[in-house]
Amino acid sequence: MRGAVQQGRASASKDRWKDFLIKNAIYIVIFLIIVFIIIKEPAFLSPFVFKNILTQSAVSHAVGKLERSAKVRLFDRRGRKVIPTPEGAILREACERVFATLEAAEEALQRERTRAEGRIRLGATVEFGTSVLMRHIRPFLDAKPGLEVDFHLSHDLLTPLLRDDVDLAIDCVAHPHAELERTPLFRESYLVACAPDYLAAHRIAGPADLARCAVLSIDKEGRWWERFLGTFPKSRRPSFGRVVAINHIRGLITAAASGLGVLLAPSYSLKGELDGGALVPLFPTIRPLEDRFALYQKAGKARLAKHRLLTEYLERLTPAEFGA
Repeated sequence: MRGAVQQGRASASKDRWKDFLIKNAIYIVIFLIIVFIIIKEPAFLSPFVFKNILTQSAVSHAVGKLERSAKVRLFDRRGRKVIPTPEGAILREACERVFATLEAAEEALQRERTRAEGRIRLGATVEFGTSVLMRHIRPFLDAKPGLEVDFHLSHDLLTPLLRDDVDLAIDCVAHPHAELERTPLFRESYLVACAPDYLAAHRIAGPADLARCAVLSIDKEGRWWERFLGTFPKSRRPSFGRVVAINHIRGLITAAASGLGVLLAPSYSLKGELDGGALVPLFPTIRPLEDRFALYQKAGKARLAKHRLLTEYLERLTPAEFGA
């Protein structure tokens, strides 16, 4: 019974302190400023605080309000000097513990910011993942040995992202979904290209000559080529002779390099074939419409340390494949 009474008193005491702190928060903040400077830099108090932080009347009002609320005197005024009373010293010690706690919290947050442990499942488009991401992710992994990253390469990244099968996804398709947070990354430019012997055989000099060519496309309807066709007025859009559907960019590139037709593909994915002479660019004065790669993740996960660190790394990344 006695233990229960003591526990009840302790609980009531905590509640009174909680009420006191809540009601007097602003005055305690001012008290912290005054006490901290009195203890650390006494000579600094008068010229600095009263001229640059608080007016003397504001300080007097705040201290008076705090003293009335605490029902004790916190300072002795001796002329122009302000000295903490024993009760003020008790509050001062409590304030110093608050400062120490805040400093420790700041250090803990700093450690958390640089700590990355656990597992991340990172999604990316197939071509970007194989041509770019795998070539540039190693510095991040080397710097974060406690972090394990698994890769999910797919044409459909929204479904696994919403189902939590992947944690983050790099995609050039816009996903305006309420659950997702978007971080812009790289601009994706496109090129029209074909094999040198195909160019010579079909005497391609301008876009109108595509009517005599096999056009390689992700889809049979040729919607893939809208990035190119969209640069022309509708009345002057070139027509295609024959559309060959190949549902993978790497398949398009291999087919074009083998002389099967003309392709439209992301510039970064053609770098090896262009440098090696397997493909040549067509229509250099025409710039197909660009896409924008972005990083998508659920908003609730974006504040996790491992997610934040990977996001920051990808934002700083300037792959040569994108002309950076």
